[in-house]
Amino acid sequence: MKKNIVLFAIFSTVIFSAQAQKKVATIPYPLEVVNQPLSYIVTDSSVEISAKGKTNLFNNPNGKSDVQSAPMLLFAPAGDFTLSAKVTGALKSVYDVAALVVYQNKDTWAKLCYENSVDKIPTIVSVVTRRYSDDCNSVSAGESAYLAMVKKGNEYSLFYAPNKASGWKMIRNFYLEKKDTVKVGFAAHGSRGDGFTAHFSDIKFADKAVEDMRTF
Repeated sequence: MKKNIVLFAIFSTVIFSAQAQKKVATIPYPLEVVNQPLSYIVTDSSVEISAKGKTNLFNNPNGKSDVQSAPMLLFAPAGDFTLSAKVTGALKSVYDVAALVVYQNKDTWAKLCYENSVDKIPTIVSVVTRRYSDDCNSVSAGESAYLAMVKKGNEYSLFYAPNKASGWKMIRNFYLEKKDTVKVGFAAHGSRGDGFTAHFSDIKFADKAVEDMRTF
């Protein structure tokens, strides 16, 4: 794979680099590298992102810090969409995270996380940022998780399933005003550890939303 020029993330600034050289077969759009990861691998059916330690994507609600250093691989869909993937990684440090992300700018975005909680328990966490981030822990997870993100106009829904055979549970339904180009994709960060590698497989994408935004 042709290497991208290394770029360094600056506090509260998101840095975009060249497009990845490969596309996931199920996604008809090129991937864009954001906040240069330590490494990334894109195959026809999977994405892997390795993040440096002390990286994060979080605008603290106390107003004291905006951290935008998490590496992401994003693409810009034409309009409404449904994205799902099996998500896993060797969670070790608190706030090791593999996430699906919808991102417009540093103040307008959301993520659905497979996260190592403060109790070091794999947890499904959602964060919606409208200038400041909220932070909602939902349910405990196992060694992997199936995550889904759906957009219909300015309405978004987030879903989780513990495995491929289980039914989906809605984690979040919310409105996110369109202020910039809407991009969606994959992210990893390890805000308290030395780094973290996130794995995304069984990736499915459609240029349409589900009919009922509360079921999947």
